[in-house]
Amino acid sequence: MKHCSKCGVFVAGNRSLCPLCQSPLTGEWDGEAPDFPSLPSGFPRRALALRILAFLTFASLAICAAVNFSIPEHDWWVLYVAGGLASAWILLLLFLKKMRTPLKNLIYQTGAAALLCVLWDLATGWHRWSLDLALPIVFLACMALMLAIAVIRRIPPADCLLYFGESILLGLVPAVLLLCGVIHLPLPSLICGSAAVVFLAGLVMFFWGPFWAEIRRRFHI
Repeated sequence: MKHCSKCGVFVAGNRSLCPLCQSPLTGEWDGEAPDFPSLPSGFPRRALALRILAFLTFASLAICAAVNFSIPEHDWWVLYVAGGLASAWILLLLFLKKMRTPLKNLIYQTGAAALLCVLWDLATGWHRWSLDLALPIVFLACMALMLAIAVIRRIPPADCLLYFGESILLGLVPAVLLLCGVIHLPLPSLICGSAAVVFLAGLVMFFWGPFWAEIRRRFHI
C-alpha cells in the first residue's frame, strides 16, 4: 500500500498522487483494489440498443425503397416511410436526452409532436387535421400526463408548477386559434381550452404563491 509522508496516511489503489494534498506517494502498489471502485455504466447497453434500432431503420428503409422502385406506378410512398422513421427518431432522441427530468421531457415531446403533426399535414396536402384534431389532442394529453406524473412520482410543487404553467399555455393555443377563425372543427379545441382553464384555475387558487415564487426565481424578477 502506498504512503503519503506529508499527510501520514496510507492510500489504497495504484495512485501516483495523494488525494488529500496532491503530493507524490511513496511505496509500491501491492495489487489491492481501491476503496471506491468505478461503477459500471449503463450507457454502453443503451448505445448498443440504439445501434440495433438504427440498423433496423436503415434495413427497413432499404427494403421499402427497393419495393417502391420496383413498382413506381404507385407513387413514391417510400418518402412517407422515411419521414415517419425520421419523426420517430427525433422523438426517441429527444426523450433520451431529457429522460432525467420527466416533466421537462414531456414539454419537449409535446412541442416536437405538435410541430411534426403540422409538418406532416403540410406534406400531405394541408387538410388541417393537425389544427383541428392533432394539436388539441396532444396538448390535452400533455396536461393529463403532467398531472399523472406529478402525482405518481410525488414531485414537490416547487419542482413542477412551472411546467404545469407551460402545459396550460400550450392547452390554450387551440382556443386562441379557434377565436382567430383558423379552426374548422371546434369541439376538440373547446375541450382542450376548457381543460386548460380548469387547470389554470386550480393553479391560481391552490398554488399561486409557490408558482409566482418559482417564476421570480427562474426569471430573476
